[in-house]
Amino acid sequence: MTGTARSTLGSALRAIRKERRWSLAEASKHTGLAISTLSKIENGQRSLTYDKLIELAGSLQVDIARLFSGASDGSTASHALLGRRSVQRDGDGFTIEAGVYSYRYLAEDLINKRFSPIVMDLHARSVQAFDGLLRHAGEEFAFVIEGEVELHTELYAPLKLKAGESVYFDSNIGHAYLNAGDGPARILTIASSPIPNDNPLDLPVALPAQS
Repeated sequence: MTGTARSTLGSALRAIRKERRWSLAEASKHTGLAISTLSKIENGQRSLTYDKLIELAGSLQVDIARLFSGASDGSTASHALLGRRSVQRDGDGFTIEAGVYSYRYLAEDLINKRFSPIVMDLHARSVQAFDGLLRHAGEEFAFVIEGEVELHTELYAPLKLKAGESVYFDSNIGHAYLNAGDGPARILTIASSPIPNDNPLDLPVALPAQS
């Protein structure tokens, strides 16, 4: 992870904490994360996996995109849902190194997304490299871009996938992707994102016609 990516996550967390006038101890009470962990995140010494980022965003009651920007609420992040779009060029996106994975979050400038597209480079080659299987609300689709991948879950036998193959599953169950080949392994994952309000713009909802 580059220094810029590190400082962005840390700066975003620090900005939220300062806006709310929380000490690290107060932030720890709200998020459930240890003071030392929060300090390491703010100083770019600790990263979080996707499931932990979702938990952090939920505990702070912010959209996960806010964790990719040091800007304040109501800032440059795109709030409009109608007609919006986000274009990513090669190398664009917010990158987090989490040891077992390298995450590149796409369309990170948009909030209230229905799903989160992420390009992941897989480094772990055994489930022992994980601090427990990952899990988060929603469903997940993974497409293998490069290499060989082995998906471990709580319910099924390990599943091996090659470039061009894909899997769709319930991400509430514990899961982990492993690099199962000799070279690099890269996947595109699309994870559904819980949204606090299904009608965030308070748009009029069409009612069925009365007979």
